[in-house]
Amino acid sequence: MLKIKIKKNKEVIGVFGLGYVGLPLALNFSQKKIKVYGFDNDKSKITKINKNKSYLSHISSKEISNAKKNGFIVSSDYSFTKKLDVIIICVPTPLTKNKKPDLSYIKSTLY
Repeated sequence: MLKIKIKKNKEVIGVFGLGYVGLPLALNFSQKKIKVYGFDNDKSKITKINKNKSYLSHISSKEISNAKKNGFIVSSDYSFTKKLDVIIICVPTPLTKNKKPDLSYIKSTLY
């Protein structure tokens, strides 16, 4: 079923983490007319995007506005996850002092 949705460009994607990786990724999907939900724990990012404002120097406010016209929805409301076919997590995984990835950002995204 997902394969058919992808072939018809009807999949719904959720991007968790709208930083310098997640936001451009979400915008790229949106440019291809793919339904995208963006999630972030930082409410100021959500507020700015919902006002069509960019907080990244390499992303224009016009790009955000165009994405929103294509149906890009940004929220911290995780109830939207039931609408998603694909989930992409774009959060930091810095290394700890003992050179292991710190998974706390991923865990905080999932819980």
